[in-house]
Amino acid sequence: MNIKKLLLTQIEKIVLELRYDFLYEDEYDQLLCQIVQRDSSGSIENTPLSFHLHINEEKGTGHVTYYQAQGEIKRQTFNIENPSTILDIMSFISETLGSDPISQTK
Repeated sequence: MNIKKLLLTQIEKIVLELRYDFLYEDEYDQLLCQIVQRDSSGSIENTPLSFHLHINEEKGTGHVTYYQAQGEIKRQTFNIENPSTILDIMSFISETLGSDPISQTK
């Protein structure tokens, strides 16, 4: 399994468990990802987190730049040889979505 597939699969698991949808576009060695909340009719109601994911499959490294409505909020790097860097990405996404005030009011 390549790094891109591994990360997308794990991120999607977290997002779905927290009752959000995960959308992404793969363009020019860069993934553009959005985590969205939908209303009862299926329309996008809110985008609590979006990010660019850059992966160098050959080196096993990459970085993530996260955004919210107000702009860039954080950057993280990862190296597949250091599993804690992958866990840091998953933890940040989970914590950010879990602390979203909109999700807490529902």
